[in-house]
Amino acid sequence: MFAMLALGSAWPVSGAFAAAQPIFWSALRPADQARATVPLSPKTVSGPQSETLVWRNESQPIELTGFVLPIDQDCDLVYEFLLVPWAGACSHMPRPPPNQLVRVIPQEPLHLEKIHETVTVTGALRPGLDQAQFFMIDGVRVLSYGYSIGHAEVAKATATKDPDLLSLSPFGVVPR
Repeated sequence: MFAMLALGSAWPVSGAFAAAQPIFWSALRPADQARATVPLSPKTVSGPQSETLVWRNESQPIELTGFVLPIDQDCDLVYEFLLVPWAGACSHMPRPPPNQLVRVIPQEPLHLEKIHETVTVTGALRPGLDQAQFFMIDGVRVLSYGYSIGHAEVAKATATKDPDLLSLSPFGVVPR
């Protein structure tokens, strides 16, 4: 029996992700923290609850869909990124609070085909406030994030029913 358990724990990580729990962005914030609405205002995305991290189940792999905000990129290859709940986040719009930002290090570099790519990330979600620095066209930005996923599987998203996922731009709502 012990040999079977040891063998089972040596299976590739992707086999463990087969039982990943799909979650929405609302699972990462307290129930009393309002979700972002259109138009975004700093009041809807910040406040005392914005650093409150509610996800604590690190042992259960999750599946979360969002938009890619590259942190470490070389041309169209992304080696590290922030997963955000709305397109355009952090450029010229209010930034998501830390509990709505997930730092992702993919198993292999992500080939980014377009700006604000929608992806589904699978892996172990770990809570912990930290900061990431990245370059935007108008300068360097430092963002606080509340969660991270290392060695993540990343796939292009086809569809999602998450009500928090918004496609926005500085010019208004962009159809998804």
